[in-house]
Amino acid sequence: MSSEAPKINNKAAILNKDALAVLLRENATIFEYDYGTKQVDISWDKRRKKIIKSTEEIKPFANYHIITGEGNILDLDLDCAETRALAHEFMPPTKMKYGRESTPASHWLYKVLDLNKKHTRKAFIFEDEDVAKKTLVELRAYDHYSMCSGKYPENEHVEWNEYETIGETTYDSLYKSTAMLAAAGVILRNYAKAERNKYIWEVAATLWHHKVEEADTLHLIEVVSNLARDDTKERLAKVKHVYKNDDPNKEIVGLPTLAKSLGWNDKQKDNFKNILYAITGRSELPKFTHEFVNRIAYMMKQKKYYDLEDKEMYDAEAIDVKYAKYFRDAKYTPLLFWKKHPDSKVCVDFTYKPNDPKRFVHVDKKIMINVYEKNELQPDPKADTDIFYAMLEHIIPHEKERNYFLDWYSFPMQNPGVKIRNAIIMQSDEFQLGKGSLFDLHRDILGHKNTRKIELAEALDKGKNYLLNYQTVLIDEAKSSGSWSEKAQLINTLKTIITEGSIGVRQLYKEYSEQDTVTNYWINTNYRDAFPIPKNEVRYFVYFSEAKRNEQLLDEFHNQRLFGDLPAGVLADLLDRNLSKFNPLAPAPWTKYRDEMSDMADRPLNDYIKEQFAQGSHPFDRPMVTTLELFDFLKREAKLKVTREREVANALALIGGKCVKQVPIPQVAQRATVWIIRNHDELKNKTAAEISKLYKPFFTDHRVAVDKIPAASTKSPGSKTKKTKKTKKKKSK
Repeated sequence: MSSEAPKINNKAAILNKDALAVLLRENATIFEYDYGTKQVDISWDKRRKKIIKSTEEIKPFANYHIITGEGNILDLDLDCAETRALAHEFMPPTKMKYGRESTPASHWLYKVLDLNKKHTRKAFIFEDEDVAKKTLVELRAYDHYSMCSGKYPENEHVEWNEYETIGETTYDSLYKSTAMLAAAGVILRNYAKAERNKYIWEVAATLWHHKVEEADTLHLIEVVSNLARDDTKERLAKVKHVYKNDDPNKEIVGLPTLAKSLGWNDKQKDNFKNILYAITGRSELPKFTHEFVNRIAYMMKQKKYYDLEDKEMYDAEAIDVKYAKYFRDAKYTPLLFWKKHPDSKVCVDFTYKPNDPKRFVHVDKKIMINVYEKNELQPDPKADTDIFYAMLEHIIPHEKERNYFLDWYSFPMQNPGVKIRNAIIMQSDEFQLGKGSLFDLHRDILGHKNTRKIELAEALDKGKNYLLNYQTVLIDEAKSSGSWSEKAQLINTLKTIITEGSIGVRQLYKEYSEQDTVTNYWINTNYRDAFPIPKNEVRYFVYFSEAKRNEQLLDEFHNQRLFGDLPAGVLADLLDRNLSKFNPLAPAPWTKYRDEMSDMADRPLNDYIKEQFAQGSHPFDRPMVTTLELFDFLKREAKLKVTREREVANALALIGGKCVKQVPIPQVAQRATVWIIRNHDELKNKTAAEISKLYKPFFTDHRVAVDKIPAASTKSPGSKTKKTKKTKKKKSK
């Protein structure tokens, strides 16, 4: 039985012959293969033996394939319905298009002017379980071919839709257009799977995070929403809102959010990420490079690389050694790929921006690394916070002052990075009352990396490192053991940095520089005369606590703070606290304690008495003194400027002195005021009469004794003065 001749689609055959003639005219390389097949199973050498040179060699029952790459010809294969529907909106124009009868114009031919042998095959895929064809679109160049005439195994013929001239373009332009087309295909395919307004918001934020330019995102959304018959104007407005610099919510929306909303798996997330990398020119480097550039930054001032993973500075060799394992199949070192990546960060210096969630920030148009680390503590509104308020009320029983302190305490939690232009000074006569415990809880909430305790000496340090990377700093037990001038120096140092947003800093081994600072200041002291605050000074909120140490309250407070959920509960409370009336730029409210500190500490008298008392110097080496004698002594012997006995009394109180009034002291006064400065337990219950018998005058006796000594006897034997007098007597004789 003789076999029948295969049927041919005469129209397709005519179109194919004419199209092949155009291809030959465009210097395309075409070879013949078996009719009714698609896959070519012979070697490249055998394929070249079947190359045709003219239309006269074309046979009616044969398949013909273009060798892509040769003649700079590239084939764009539109593999899915979405990319075929969208291609005319994204791809450069060409008038050479063909496809199957069921998928017309699925192949577009281009002449790529800068095509080279590195350009082989690039495909964008999306592994959707609901779609059999995973490839969205494909570019074929060197080492590939494309069937352009004949019959497919499925009994379909090649049908040409246009065959006039091949469109010309460059590879980079074509590659980006193809990636844009692939992205549009994915967006269109998933358009109906979510609430549209929310969907466009998440898509736009994802593209923003991957650094797709706003114009490209607008083009994508406009084309897709038009094809989906959506409200294009509203969707484009949503995109513009996402790309605004003042939109903080875009920081928390990205590819993970989009993938979760659409139910994408990890492969689909990676597919879409690769498409976005291609749009922005980031797909040519090894995959890990995209993560690598977010881990490493070059610091220009230090001339080293900063590793954000372990927060250390390294030279280039150390970085290459650490990350070489992620580039095992690469030809070059990790840092070479880092240098080629568009997102590699070259930073000027470090900065501290608690109000900016980004790691890389711009300061005066300079890119810097934001070293702020947000504390991971989560607020717990169900936690018991009674012990906190009990402690606070114990230390600050006055409601007005307590409320201001709470506002100040809460403000950095609600407004990280906003500076309060006044400082807190908390004083108590009692040691370990709990002032520092309140700051410990403040640290638990803000994080130990964002708060710090320092001593007075460090506060006076010219380096001022405590200014740079902290929200709140406690100057603890702030009573200088040195002179009045040291305390004045601290006040002069603080008065600028409390109110200014930047300060000059001279760090060790570094040049002097102006540094931004958002630090707030809290000072604890046990001394009422701790600082010589000037009259009418508005930079300090001063409070003197009269409370006594409550051991049980402190123990319970620390137990709940360290082992319970007190920090989380207080954080929840203070985040909800109404701070609408708290102005961080306003002066500190007046308190009577501020005037009292100013009155007590504006002269060096107190320092002198404390220093002499601590050293046991005369007359502070005895258990009791009188204000009358001490007043006279300080003026005559110490040469201090003292105008009132009351000043002496205040200074004695500051060293713990206890006064007994109306005590008759012979040679001093009939109703003297005696101050017990030592041996308190032994003397505290003595009566005035008993004190009178025990008291021994120190300055009155001294002056009387000095007055009774003859002038000549006050000179030492053999002195120059005596020799001079003897010489004069001999001469007179």
